[in-house]
Parts: sequence; C-alpha cells; structure tokens
Amino acid sequence: MMSSRSRFKYAAGFSAAFLLALIGGCDKKPGAEGGAGASAEQAEETVNPSTAFLDMADRQAAEALKESPEFATSLGVSEEIAGENYNARLGDYGFEADQRAREINEQYLQELRSVDRSALSGTAAITYDVLKVSYELGARRNEFPFGGAVTWGVGSPYSVTQISGPHLYLPRLLLTQHPVDSKKNVEAYLSRLGEFSRVFDEVSQSLVSDAAQGVTPPAFAIDGAVTAIRVFTQASPEENPLVATLKEKMESLDSLTPEERGEFAARAGDLVRDVVYPAYARLSATLEGLKEQAGGDAGVWRLGEEGDAFYQLALNSYGADGMTGDEIHELGLSEVARIQGEMDAIFKGMGMTEGSVADRFVALGARPDMVYPNTDEGRAALLAELNEQIKELMEKAPQWFGAIPKQSVEVRRIPVYEQDSAPGGYYTGPSLDGTRPGIYWINLKDTADWPKHTLKTLTFHEAVPGHHFQISLQRAIDDLPLIRNMMGFSEFSEGWALYAEQVAAEMGMYADDPVGDLGRLQSELFRAARLVTDSGLHTKHWTREQAIDYMVDTTGETRASVTREVERYSVWPGQACSYKLGMIRINALRKEAEEALGDKFDIREFHDQVLLTGSMPMPVLEKKIRAWIEAKRAA
Repeated sequence: MMSSRSRFKYAAGFSAAFLLALIGGCDKKPGAEGGAGASAEQAEETVNPSTAFLDMADRQAAEALKESPEFATSLGVSEEIAGENYNARLGDYGFEADQRAREINEQYLQELRSVDRSALSGTAAITYDVLKVSYELGARRNEFPFGGAVTWGVGSPYSVTQISGPHLYLPRLLLTQHPVDSKKNVEAYLSRLGEFSRVFDEVSQSLVSDAAQGVTPPAFAIDGAVTAIRVFTQASPEENPLVATLKEKMESLDSLTPEERGEFAARAGDLVRDVVYPAYARLSATLEGLKEQAGGDAGVWRLGEEGDAFYQLALNSYGADGMTGDEIHELGLSEVARIQGEMDAIFKGMGMTEGSVADRFVALGARPDMVYPNTDEGRAALLAELNEQIKELMEKAPQWFGAIPKQSVEVRRIPVYEQDSAPGGYYTGPSLDGTRPGIYWINLKDTADWPKHTLKTLTFHEAVPGHHFQISLQRAIDDLPLIRNMMGFSEFSEGWALYAEQVAAEMGMYADDPVGDLGRLQSELFRAARLVTDSGLHTKHWTREQAIDYMVDTTGETRASVTREVERYSVWPGQACSYKLGMIRINALRKEAEEALGDKFDIREFHDQVLLTGSMPMPVLEKKIRAWIEAKRAA
C-alpha cells in the first residue's frame, strides 16, 4: 500500500466530490456501462475503495493542519501538506476559530457518512471506525457553548488553565519543536513571536465570552495560570528562553553570519519586550478579572446540568464505555483495596508492618539513601539513572516486542517556568520524519518528589516500553493516514503506558528489587485512586481539599505533587480515569487471546497487534484483536 505521503500527493489533485464519487461507484464492474468513450469513467470505477477513502482522510488531515500550523510544526510535516511557510504562522483562536472548527467537524462527518464501510478493508476499515468515533464525539462536544469548539475529541471545558492554553504551549512549541535550521525558519520564528499579541487577545475574548455564560476556570486554576505567566515574564526580554534558546540554536547554524545571528537575536529581544510581554500582561489581567466570579469549587458539576452532561461525555471519551461517575467511583475503591493488599504483603516481607500502606511508603521514601539531593548535581545524577534504566530495558525488549522503535528517546527536565503547575512527567513524540527524537520530561522542582524506588516505573511509563514505544511506532507506520497521527486516545495511550509498567515487571526489571516493585504497585495504586478522586470531584461534589486529602492518605505521594494532580483533574474532567480504564481493557484482551489461542499465543505478536495499527478508541481495538484471534485460531 502507498505510504501516507504518497497518498497525499495523489489526493491533492482531486476534489472531495471526486473522491466521494470514487468511493460510491467502485462496486460497479468496469465495462458494464458505456462504450468506447467510457474509458475515463472505467478508470475511476477501478479505484480501490480503501485507497480512495484513505486519500480522503489525508485530504482532511491537510485541511485541519492548515487551520493549526502549530500542530503541523509539532508533527514536522511538509509545506505541501500544511501550506507554504506554515512555520511562520499561528492559527486562529476565539469565536471565528470556534465557528470554523464546528464547520469542519460537520463537513468531515457528512463526508464519512457517505462512505460505504463494508467496502473498506485493513487500515482503511480501522481508520473509518476511528474517525467515526472521533468526529461524533467532536459533534457532541460542540453542543456545549464553552471552552472552544473542536474538530474531534472532547478536551477541557476551559480555554486557559494552569496546565493548558497558549501561554504554555506556544513557548513550548517554539523552544522544543519549531525548526531553527535555516534563515527562513529563523524568520518564521520571529514572525510567530509577532503573532502572540493577536493570539492572546483572541483567547482573552473567549475567556470573557465564557464568563458571560457563567463558565470560568476555578480560582486556583486561574492563580496557577497567572503564576506561570509571572514566572515566564520575570526575566529581562533578552534573557527570556524565547530569546536565549534562539541564540543558542543559531550558533550551530553555519548558513548565518555572526552579524545575522546578532541581528536576529536583537529582533527577538525587541519582539519579546514590545509584543510578547505585553500580550502576557493583558492575558494575566483578564484572568485576574475573572477570579471573583470563579470561586473555589473544583468539579465540573459547578457548571450545572451542562457540567454533569459534559462529565459523562468526557468519561465515555476516556474509556468508560457508558459507566457513570458513581460506577467509576466504586471500581476505583475496589482496585485501591486490591493493590494495597499486594503492597502490604511486600512490606511485611521486608519487616515493615506498622502504619497504613501509604505511611510505610512515605517512610521508605524518606530514607536518606532513597532521595537524590535537591541540587543541580543531584538532578544530573537522577537524569543519568533514568538513561541507564532505558538502556537496560531496551536490551530485553526484543524478547517481548516484535517491533522496536527506530527513533531514540531523550530525558529532559521540565523547564523551570512550567514546573510549578506541570505534572510529574510527560512525553512528547518524535517528528514524523524522524529528525526530532521522543522526549521524556520529568519535573525536578523537588527531587524529594521522586524517591529512587519510584523512578523505574516512571521511566517505563513515559519512555520505554510505554509512551515512546506506542507513539514512535505509530509515527513510523507507512500506511497510516496522517490524520491518525494527529489523533490521540488517552484510554489507549495512557492505558498502554500503565500496562507497560506491568510488562516491565514481567520482563524481570524488578527482579530482586522489592522496593522497586513497591514503586510499581504504588504507581498503579495512584491510577486507581484517580478513578476515585476524579469521580469524587465531578460526581460526588468533593472539594479540592477533600480530593487532596484522599490522594495523600491513599497513595503516600507528597502533598505538593498531589495538589498539582488534583488541580489537573479539576480542569481536565475524566482524563485521569483513562489510565486505569485502558489498562484494564488491554489486560482483558490479552487474557482473552491467551485463553483462546493457547500454544499459538505469542506475547510479541499480541503487542504488535496492539501497537502497529496506531492509537484508537478501545471499542475499535477490541474489534481488531478479536478478529486477529479468530484468524489465528483458523490458521
């Protein structure tokens, strides 16, 4: 089958109507109608419906990327796909952008509904199922008149929070993803700096519009966003990372003279002083003006009946499959009890019998030999240990995975200006062309947040065989349509990453390391407690403080780290549930395959079946794995 890039070149020359005509007419036999003058029509009719559908999907992807050049930069696509000089632009925000997102969603849904699903096979059939779920979720999300419209998915009900919004992701885009490899792209970088004013003003308008409908982020989320703005803008313009990082990257750009580097750096400094900092100040003032209205309630129930409906939609989008908040709560309590029982047995085997599981875990982590110094030297030693863990697992990986990522993964510290509101760790994927590696980010504000026995599990989740395996392998799939690389399904990706922690244990990564295994179980306990906490916040009307107390008492995590987590759950309803819900369903599919296939079951083949067709909603994965099981049984 053609690669996604080849398909795009083919599709670019045809209209949507033509592509749909191909799909609709391909069940006819060539030559059944017309005479000698029908050769063109016959050629159209012989186009494979799956190929035509995938071409349509690539055209949809290109249209969506033209709307979001930021996304195009993060993927590293060509200008042929995303538009000439797209790296110099930022997308639209605010009312007009919302209207356009709704229009695109409706257009894509109509195009999809005109396709005969039964005529598709392979990647095209799976892609159809994925797009159907995604576009329909987007359509339901767009019924809520707050937080910004979407083309697919659900997202947050708030435009700006302590963890999301252009005040955070635009600097991240420029500092870590925007290419600084030519004079053209340096100019593009400066062009984007010049657009901060427009973008932030459009976002402010959205905030004010939502507030007029009674929708604001919680006050603590506003405080977090304002703090991030203050930290990011406290340095002089010339010392801001947007200038300093550009200067550093230009040093290795041989095509620029020293004079040109100096001129570009000076222009960047001027833009930060005259455009970027004032834009941040205006956004901060807008947020401050919403605090009195915002109040301290944490759950999305605070938005009334629409809030309750939004939460159920969010839960379904993250793998709940119709389970209510109350049912999620009970599942979480059950899982917490099971995992604590396993941890208790290990503690007793170590002679630690007094106190709750959380108390004993805290006591273990507080031992001086379990904590890296909270210094630059200590942080460097911690990062070196993470790299060693990656190396050790990769040596064993071929015994458990048929496909191994070609792209490398780097370990980096979360930037200081983000660390106050950022999660403990996260992963950003490699570019599609493989020139930019995957990055495993870790929050090192306080090394006490990461006792040594917890680090293995974080590495296995965020890097290998977790997010890096899943995302980098997906981006290397030749026949995967581009739009699938633009979509993410948290119940799949986070469910896989949590499952990967379990697989690492099966690979022997915790052999003779009971304290490390306690770290693994505590990580799973943390995700089970998220089921309880997320549903507690959004269904049970828990306060922020109730949720923090529960998480601290249950998991033994530090109060500071738990506070950041709870505040994240408050503004991103349902997402915290996706980890455990996804893991449970992947394990259920593995058990189903093991029982059905017996000696024919190969764990490497199962993992490849999960990973090598890309991220997808769990119902689509279940359908795929069951078809594979039946094919294996029949072979």
